[in-house]
Amino acid sequence: MRYRFLGRTGLRVSELGLGGHEYRRWLPGQRSEAEFQKTQPQRTILVEKAIDAGVNYFDTTFADEAESLGLALKALGRREDVYISAMMVELFKKMEEAPPTRWRKIILDAVEERLRLLQTGYIDIFRICMPENDYSPHRFRTTWKVLAELKDQGKVGSIGASSHELGFLDKLIRTYDCFDSIMVRYNYYLQHAKETPFPLCKDLNIGLVIMKPFAWPYYGISFTRFRSVRTEEEYRTPAQTNLRWILNRSEVATIVPGVNTLDELEENLAAVTKEDLINEEVLERHLETALGRLGKERLKEMLQDPAIDVSYYANRALASEK
Repeated sequence: MRYRFLGRTGLRVSELGLGGHEYRRWLPGQRSEAEFQKTQPQRTILVEKAIDAGVNYFDTTFADEAESLGLALKALGRREDVYISAMMVELFKKMEEAPPTRWRKIILDAVEERLRLLQTGYIDIFRICMPENDYSPHRFRTTWKVLAELKDQGKVGSIGASSHELGFLDKLIRTYDCFDSIMVRYNYYLQHAKETPFPLCKDLNIGLVIMKPFAWPYYGISFTRFRSVRTEEEYRTPAQTNLRWILNRSEVATIVPGVNTLDELEENLAAVTKEDLINEEVLERHLETALGRLGKERLKEMLQDPAIDVSYYANRALASEK
């Protein structure tokens, strides 16, 4: 495993991290408690194998992801071996629905909930998730001020943001310059981030984390499900080619792909040990297949996929085509 500095956080993170979505095969708000408890030992093993391989950066978004990681690290006794990123979804929405006198408590409660679920006394990076949603300068400044106080108290190591709206994030950084790191989408299909905010992160020493490395060209579905008819002759798998393609950007500190099985983890780990030339033709073929007639047929097949998230996003992709 190789490591890169995560900007001005000062954290030396593994090139390959672990995204929060590997902990779930259900949709937000549809968690099955029985299934959660039943599959937790499998997720604990996944976390253990990742740490043993040198992965030291873990990202969590939803509450069940934080809870699962907390249970795993507690069982393994490995909290001090990793860095954890956490966030609160729809924070500004909660603030919008409450008077300003309650905003501070809402923010504090959000952080305390994550600390409880993660079973830890501190969170290495606390991110403002999708700040473009329900944004107002007052809400933003209040949130940043409270997080800065928690940073001084040692409950939060650094402050970050996660966003899909690159233009908005760029303006936010230029206005406030208050993020130690950011997490954005960047992959072979969605390359806009290299125009902004990549240069800005480099100039301001803001750590750059890449999410959704496989979710292209359709949101929520791995591009590897659209394998070309042609036989792959590369010794590197398409997923590995994709990861190495992203890591070729020096601005990137770490990638946090979702992983559902040990086989997927091992495949991803192998990608960070090979630094040979990247054959972009492999990625281009997958993109052409996914966007063509065969891709639409594959999407229809995924409607019957036993993985709830896959069938959900396949349906969403097909609906958007109508």
